[in-house]
Amino acid sequence: MKEFFRNPSKVALTSLIATVVVSILLVFLITLTDIHISGKVIMAVALSFLIVNPVLGFIYSFFIKGKRKIIYILLHFISLCTISVFAFIAFMFTYFLPFGP
Repeated sequence: MKEFFRNPSKVALTSLIATVVVSILLVFLITLTDIHISGKVIMAVALSFLIVNPVLGFIYSFFIKGKRKIIYILLHFISLCTISVFAFIAFMFTYFLPFGP
């Protein structure tokens, strides 16, 4: 593990891949019509992971040397913005709009 966290390129790439995979799994979980308490727990863990993981990858992206630095920074920034927008929309539809799902 020491060698993994000392290589910022590997950490940023793993963070980006994990964010995409967990986002896809979360969308699949949401499409299921009958979500029980275990699904809600999984959703809470996945959402907290989706908040922390891109931030960690974004911070590690600043330590990458070379031409790929800006690409990783942009991809993590886009990931953070997308997750934030969808979380805001879900919050607004759930609590403030009467016609929301």
